[in-house]
Amino acid sequence: MRAHGVVTEPVATGSADHVCWVHDDAGSFATVAARFLAGGLARGERLLYVGDDAGIERLRRTPGPLGTLADLEARGTLTLLSIPRAHDTDDGSTPDRRQLEFYGAATRRALDEGAEGLRVVAELTPLAADPARREQLVRWEQLADGSMARGSGMSALCAYRRGALEDDVLADVAAVHPQVHVPAGTPADDVAPFRVYVDDDGIALTGSVDAFGADRLRRVLTAAPVDPRRPVVLDLRRLEFTDAAGCRAVAGWAEEVVRGGGDVRLTGAGPLFRRVWRLLGYDRVVAAAPRGEPG
Repeated sequence: MRAHGVVTEPVATGSADHVCWVHDDAGSFATVAARFLAGGLARGERLLYVGDDAGIERLRRTPGPLGTLADLEARGTLTLLSIPRAHDTDDGSTPDRRQLEFYGAATRRALDEGAEGLRVVAELTPLAADPARREQLVRWEQLADGSMARGSGMSALCAYRRGALEDDVLADVAAVHPQVHVPAGTPADDVAPFRVYVDDDGIALTGSVDAFGADRLRRVLTAAPVDPRRPVVLDLRRLEFTDAAGCRAVAGWAEEVVRGGGDVRLTGAGPLFRRVWRLLGYDRVVAAAPRGEPG
């Protein structure tokens, strides 16, 4: 089971950690980035920071556990990249796939050179703030999450500045990370009431879904990476609550997969979910197996 839930400290320990770090202050975020990267340095990982030029300069000036960044760069331990160099494409491929290939190649290179993996900090607020890039960005986050879950060797902290983004945009990006940080004093459910991520060869749905988040859930599930050669497993063990709208979103997604020739299995469903599921007649689409029983 992957690490998941609300986090307060930027020190990840797992090789597949994927954190959405919502913050209010670009200046203080540099310290967070340095601490997260230092955790990778201690593990023997290669380090990559992606952000705008101002963010890179702030990181260079931040005293702390990384020491002198120029020394790390000279040794090839740390790479600093502007967003266009990591997230733009001119080769005709779709941007999300291009980004997956870019980070995948960087991870393989790190492993081939004897590192334990690749640790990434990506300050992606400018991409999320661009309406033309948001949908692609969410798809990329999901593709990256699937790659990390399958043991690529990459872990990542993806940063988004709250003051520069609409609430719906923040909720979209937070929903596709297993771990989320929110600024102090902010209820986590205000930003990330539910999360969808790859875990144990399936898709995990955690948190709470109501009518306000049902459309988002349907979109996120539809874009989730799946292997068409295998049954699509939706793990509901850590789903705390859902209403009829949430069940409707899951059923609509499942029916779409089945119509496309896929096989959907719902596992770990709680009593309330199963009751609503049956009352609404969604058993005709797929049965919802209770906790402790296979789908």
